[in-house]
Amino acid sequence: MDGTEFLRKIGLPKCENLSSRDNLPDLIDADGLTNYPTTGDNLAVRFENSQFALFPFDLAIELALKYPQAWCRGGNHFGNHAFENWANTMFAIKERRSIPERSLRWIKKREGYIARHRQDFRLAGIIAMVKWAGFVDGPSGKGRGAESGASLDFMVREIERFGK
Repeated sequence: MDGTEFLRKIGLPKCENLSSRDNLPDLIDADGLTNYPTTGDNLAVRFENSQFALFPFDLAIELALKYPQAWCRGGNHFGNHAFENWANTMFAIKERRSIPERSLRWIKKREGYIARHRQDFRLAGIIAMVKWAGFVDGPSGKGRGAESGASLDFMVREIERFGK
């Protein structure tokens, strides 16, 4: 079973996709570098080399299933595809298989997405960030909330508040 099959099996809410799946970067750029995590770097495209903390996958699934209306309020341009790539990555890691190339390309794109959207504290932005496996910058932008736990608490509270 891969991550996409798993998401279907557990009944992940179906949200409308507002864009295509194919806007992912090449793993190796024309200059022969991965340019990961930032331009000029040449690290392997892996979560371990990311600049950004990884949202807890099991919690993301729990939030999606418990608050389906909130889940579909954000991340519908590419976030639904991002979440599938994240699921496929997590299943590959768990099963000690190679991460699919498409998911590696998503991991690379994730760096730029999180860098650009870390200050989006609206519900739609929070949901999108969860689908991209990332964190907003703590409550009201107060620094590195992923490390302190402040972002996680803030994000979950906002999703729960909408879901009630």
